Amino acid sequence: MIAGNDALVPVVQLLSNGRYHVMVTSAGGGYSSWRDLAITRWREDVTCDSWGSFCYLRDLASGDSWSSTYQPTLKPADASKVVFSEGRAVFHRRDYGIETLAQIAVAPDDDIEVRRVVITNASGERRTLDVTGYAEIVLAPAAADAAHPAFAKLFVETEIAREHQAILCKRRPRTDGEVTPWLFHLLSAPSGDGLDVSYETDRMRFIGRGRTLADPQVMETGAPLSGSAGPVLDPVVAIRCGVSLAAGESATLDLITGVAETREACLALAARYRHQTFVDRALDAATSHAQAMLRSIGATEADAQRFRRMAASIIYANATLRADPAILGRNTQGQSGLWPYRISGDLPIVVLRIAHSANGEMARVLLQARAFWRLHGLAVDLVILDESRDGGPPLREAVETLIAATRDAGTPGPRGDVFVLVASSMPDADRVLLQATARIVLDAGDGTFEQQIDRQVATPLRAGCTRRRAACWRQRVARE
Repeated sequence: MIAGNDALVPVVQLLSNGRYHVMVTSAGGGYSSWRDLAITRWREDVTCDSWGSFCYLRDLASGDSWSSTYQPTLKPADASKVVFSEGRAVFHRRDYGIETLAQIAVAPDDDIEVRRVVITNASGERRTLDVTGYAEIVLAPAAADAAHPAFAKLFVETEIAREHQAILCKRRPRTDGEVTPWLFHLLSAPSGDGLDVSYETDRMRFIGRGRTLADPQVMETGAPLSGSAGPVLDPVVAIRCGVSLAAGESATLDLITGVAETREACLALAARYRHQTFVDRALDAATSHAQAMLRSIGATEADAQRFRRMAASIIYANATLRADPAILGRNTQGQSGLWPYRISGDLPIVVLRIAHSANGEMARVLLQARAFWRLHGLAVDLVILDESRDGGPPLREAVETLIAATRDAGTPGPRGDVFVLVASSMPDADRVLLQATARIVLDAGDGTFEQQIDRQVATPLRAGCTRRRAACWRQRVARE
């Protein structure tokens, strides 16, 4: 699938090995998570899409700087293409005579993500560049970080492991006996020992006062990063190295992030993935592993593309797949109105309205979609709303048979459940609340699954949206 940056709802790719998960948009934003923990900071922000792991490049002679994806510098490329395929996201760009090919994948066997950047000098002269990787580190549940971000940042400690060209991070335990994982972020290259590598773990020193990730102060000079580490107030992982390329020459750099339960295991992973052979194997195996995950739930690659399109509207609210505005306007209840039905309201909700057992195919597809999302770390509550006239056994039995056949079979992942509710036994206000809170509402009698998902048409950005994204960056700085 070829993606672009001109949609109101970002096009997303989901990468996972069942434990470590990455969501990346066509602009390069996104998040990483491990089990129930957020690895990198992320917020639902369809206007800016300004959160994620990024790679900056800077020409030391001209001072020009840009990024390997549209985010975070927001600079249009001379030429660009984004391709999402099973198990991989690939970003092609050409800027200032430099071509970059950035690949993102999750290793099947180890809890790491690989971000490989191949840099080619397509100009007619030698070019010397600084390459800088950057990410904000969380190592805590995403909900806890969103509720108290300043407090959550206080417990992350960083350490520079120069012998591995890596930064280590851990979260200080808050209670006796609490076990906290370790994270590493490293930069690897074939000529790794000869690279001039510097490090930064303090976000303020990286970005600078009054600036944003679109133009951080560290991109103004070719000076090494400060090397700060320890219990910094606002932890990040940033690693910089210099690359000198003759005309037509290429260099391959790998930015690798991984998580393990102990410091020793974390260092062992870092030592292993400093070698390009292991990175090559991870990239090669990612596609076959992703295809095997699809086979485990009986889905095809075409199904996976549709499920990812739906995932975009679960991750980023999309009015085209939500309930009708008239229903939204009728809602008078809050989250607690869902609790009598055992629905917490903490997770995104997908609702399927179904009135006839003959429409059970759509229920089967949605159960398959939920298994796909669960495998990729996206927790969703699926609600099947039985709207048959009498709410009789035939429809309920057919739906429950489908659920029993697919419930979490071979799909380890985050929480989230399937609920079958009988509309005739619910007050009208509760039915309205359920549809008003759902990210996606589908009607089994209103066309096929494909037809309803196709209503999520990629709509071009309105004029001035890029300027609003830049303004959003400034507002983020003001808030922080």
